[in-house]
Amino acid sequence: MRIVLLLLCLQGVAGLAQIGSMERSTATSPLNWTFGFHRSQPSLSSSIQGSKDGKASLVDTDSDLGLQREGGPLGAILEYRNQAHGFRLAYDTLQFQGERSLPRDITLNGIAYAAATPVRSKAKVKAWEGLYTYKLTQQPDAWVGLDLGVQFLKTDHATTNLATGAVQTLSPTQTLPQIGLSGWSSGADGLLESRVFYHYFAYRGLSYHRYGVDARAYLYPGFGLRAFYESSRIKIPPGSTQGNLDIRMDGTLYGLGLAVRF
Repeated sequence: MRIVLLLLCLQGVAGLAQIGSMERSTATSPLNWTFGFHRSQPSLSSSIQGSKDGKASLVDTDSDLGLQREGGPLGAILEYRNQAHGFRLAYDTLQFQGERSLPRDITLNGIAYAAATPVRSKAKVKAWEGLYTYKLTQQPDAWVGLDLGVQFLKTDHATTNLATGAVQTLSPTQTLPQIGLSGWSSGADGLLESRVFYHYFAYRGLSYHRYGVDARAYLYPGFGLRAFYESSRIKIPPGSTQGNLDIRMDGTLYGLGLAVRF
């Protein structure tokens, strides 16, 4: 909640500064590149039910495995923009763990676990994103653009049966097209920036939504603070892209970091 309030404050200040800002000096060279690194606070909730390749699954990461965020993993971004285009590369690592006695019988990729079995689960998600933005319309301190790109997710998951010591490992991957709109604005002669985006994709019953906001306050023209928040939801019904599995996944990612313009 604190991060959301900080983002809203930064956006509000940027909007007020834009309204009352004086004409920007044209003597300063444009700063087209931005590099940033951050520490994030992710959350993830998913449920899987059905079968794929003859292997059944019935599990919920919250109620069954109790997966919770572990630590504050690091991430990084690299951005470039000019008058008509923009590019963005992003990388994040998300870590989760949980330990509990199962409240019900579950099945994970063909392996059955009985109720009351003590299990320990760990998951690490690596996320890579490449994004291209074409600016549809723009003003000196704002623009709206079309986003086209892809996000690649790789998950390394291990579930340990604490009663027997047996370990089950899974490494699923998911490629998610990024298609949507983004908007950017600045104020206080470029010392405040904010970006919002919304991406949506649907294919063979699969649907994917992702939206977020990214706000930056520069203490100097080339160095500043960054706060961001994003949320995503994936729905994959039986018979879509994952066999007869019914998959629901909700995630959020927010954090603070530093940004350098050059």
